[in-house]
Amino acid sequence: MKVLHVSPQNYTGVLQLYVRGHRALGAESRLVTFYRAKNRYEEDICLDLPFVGPMEWLWKVKRLVRAGSLRVPFTGTTERIWWSPGRIEKLLLALRDLAWAPLLKRADARFGLEDFDIYHLEGGMSFFRDGRDVGRLKAAGRHIVSNYHGLDLRMRGAIKPVWEVTDVHITCEFDLFRRFPEIEYMFLPFDPGAMPPARPLPGPVRICHAPRIRTVKGTDRIIRAVEELRSEIPVELVLIEGMSHSEALAAKAGCSIAIDQIADGDMGYGVNSLETLSMGMATVTNLSDEYAAFIPDHPFVLATPDTLRRVLRELVLDADLRARHAAAGPPWIEARHSWLKVARDMHAMYARMGWTT
Repeated sequence: MKVLHVSPQNYTGVLQLYVRGHRALGAESRLVTFYRAKNRYEEDICLDLPFVGPMEWLWKVKRLVRAGSLRVPFTGTTERIWWSPGRIEKLLLALRDLAWAPLLKRADARFGLEDFDIYHLEGGMSFFRDGRDVGRLKAAGRHIVSNYHGLDLRMRGAIKPVWEVTDVHITCEFDLFRRFPEIEYMFLPFDPGAMPPARPLPGPVRICHAPRIRTVKGTDRIIRAVEELRSEIPVELVLIEGMSHSEALAAKAGCSIAIDQIADGDMGYGVNSLETLSMGMATVTNLSDEYAAFIPDHPFVLATPDTLRRVLRELVLDADLRARHAAAGPPWIEARHSWLKVARDMHAMYARMGWTT
């Protein structure tokens, strides 16, 4: 069995863990990305395709043409959003397709990109927005899995021609799992052994927060809550932005408390939480009642925008409370998110679909 993961970029470093898991269970597996992630996570096959990526000029073009991928994130709804480009965006993508087609043909000849049995499309994204490549694979008897990580369906929406030929839709995002009856929930893989242990620095209790998109995480409210506490108790906010992954991990390891997000809705938790829980750090996030009931054994300290300041005060002043939450993190990560456990769950799904022999 051969499994290919296709992704615009290796967003948070976890995509290589899918590959590792497949290989550990005896399958051949590769990861192909369109461009290199800004944080420079490990790559497998990176095509370095033009006209895509984090370049500032490209974001200016997207904003100018009001690209369909720049919707404001919205959760807590049953609304089904489809990617709907405007005429100018369609034209630009058609020009990009012309540039990409020969590059992808050469990549296929070199790496055999169309010779796999199962294709995982991260974010429900293939190389072409009209889904021509996925349609061709489907017609050839290949199996298609679309794996949604959050902002793809919350902001851009589903890409209809890809969605319609996908055999299994999966997500690690609870709000998407609730919103779309077609989507199955699967925990995100993680390697806790790659994390340094938390060794809080002396002095004020340090609280770290590492947003990729501030509005998604409720960052302004977090900054305000910690600033208000600073006038009362010895506490310091470590805001982690614009760093390499190794720099970010080092900054986190010197802290006692982490805040993932306190935004409204079912955003839950992500890789930031997996890292800090694995380090043995009390980790704060906002879970809805339904989400908390879905993972009742979770080790999180729960907070909302209205309760964040009080929750942080309790954690800062009660070292025993911090220690209890910190100790609960690593075993929960191992039980729920271990990369090998997730790989076994994935292969059990393949067997259920009749894709394994």
